[in-house]
Amino acid sequence: MGRESSSLKKVDELYDSVSAVSEIMSGEDTVTITSESGNTARDVAEIMVNKRISSVIVIDKKTKPIGIVTQKDLVRRVCLKDMSASRFPVEEIMSSPLITIMAYDSIDTASRIMTQNRIKHLVVLEEDNRICGLLSVTDITKHLAKILFNDYNRYGSLKSLIDMTNTTSIAHDENAQSS
Repeated sequence: MGRESSSLKKVDELYDSVSAVSEIMSGEDTVTITSESGNTARDVAEIMVNKRISSVIVIDKKTKPIGIVTQKDLVRRVCLKDMSASRFPVEEIMSSPLITIMAYDSIDTASRIMTQNRIKHLVVLEEDNRICGLLSVTDITKHLAKILFNDYNRYGSLKSLIDMTNTTSIAHDENAQSS
């Protein structure tokens, strides 16, 4: 009985804790580029390739986030124009106004914002509006995969407990009948 109640307690604890965006976001590989610094679409593309990332946050001179350039922006706003990427200033190709989320917001809130706005990246801000990371659809997918894996393992543990309880119950019934 003790093992069963501790397993159920762990399940309850897992579902009671809703993850915050800050727990799953990419923080260390967030890359920014300053607007009005002469950077072009080609510069952004080089950064993306060299750093193996899919977006770059555009900040103003006061480090306030003002836009984002994604791979999709490069394809739609540069490649389809059939012109040299060096001819497009960052400000012309960035998506703006920037859609952001606070670090303490839930992953569910982030998912809804991304779905409603049909975007794959959210810039994550601290309470003082400083950039602390970037949340991508990939981050959410990895988080969901962990939840599914944990659920699968929990199911196996609970099934074992139920099977063990049923086996004990059957053995108890057989002993009672033979007495």
